[in-house]
Amino acid sequence: MMPLWTKDGQKHVVTLLQVQDCHVLKYTPKEKHNGKMAALSVGGKTVSRFWKPTSVLEFYRELGLPPKQKVKIFHVTDNAVIKPGTPLYAAHFRPGQYVDVTAKTIGKGFQGVMKRWGFKGQPASHGQTKTHRRPGAISTGDVARVWPGTKMPGKMGNIDRTTYGLKVWRINTKHDIIYVNGAVPGHKNCLVKVRDSSLPAYKDFCKNLPFPTYFPDGDEEELPEDLYDENVWQPSAPSITFA
Repeated sequence: MMPLWTKDGQKHVVTLLQVQDCHVLKYTPKEKHNGKMAALSVGGKTVSRFWKPTSVLEFYRELGLPPKQKVKIFHVTDNAVIKPGTPLYAAHFRPGQYVDVTAKTIGKGFQGVMKRWGFKGQPASHGQTKTHRRPGAISTGDVARVWPGTKMPGKMGNIDRTTYGLKVWRINTKHDIIYVNGAVPGHKNCLVKVRDSSLPAYKDFCKNLPFPTYFPDGDEEELPEDLYDENVWQPSAPSITFA
C-alpha cells in the first residue's frame, strides 16, 4: 500500500495490484454454462510444468501457453467473446471506474469468540474463575439444543471475501499495475480476482472502456506509461504555484 493525493489536498491510501501472466484460456457459451451468461476462463501467474497431470499439460500445450497457478471464471455477454490465448493487461481497466476485488482472506487458525466474533468477554474479577474469555451460555433449558449458526470458537479466515466498489486512481501500463482505493482481502503477493463493479450505483462509471478488452496492437493510439484519474495530483506537476 502507498499514499496518493488528490488535487484538493486529500490523502488516499491505495493498494497496488499487478496483472501478471494473465491469459484467456477458454470460452464457454451460455448454453453450456448456466443458460444466462457466457463465461471466460482466465488463468494467472505461470507455474512449473512439474507435478501437473498429463491432461492439464495437453490443454495448455494446445493453447501454446505455460500452466497457470490459478484459473477463475468471469461472466461476460455474448458480444464480449475473446479468443483463447489472448493476453490481458492492466489497461483493460481505466482510471475513474470502480472494481470489485475477490481473494482468500488471511488464515488466523483456531480462535476464540472474542477475536473471531468480537465478544466482550466476562468480568476479570468478582468470582470469575477461568471464564474471562469464554462465550458463556450457548442455549437455554427450554430449547435443550444448540441452534445451527451459533457464534462459537473455530477456524478464522482463509475464506473467499469480496470488497465492492473500489475506485481505480491510477494505472501503470509499463508494469501493468492497478492502483485501487483502500485495502483488499488477502496477504501480500496473493492472487486476487478483479472485475468491473457489480454495484448499480457505479454502473455509469464503467462506460467508455476498451471493449471487449485492450489490444496493444489494435487501432487504439499508444497509451502513455501512466494513466491518472482527473482528480489525482500527478508527481510531475508542481506542488506550489505562484500567481
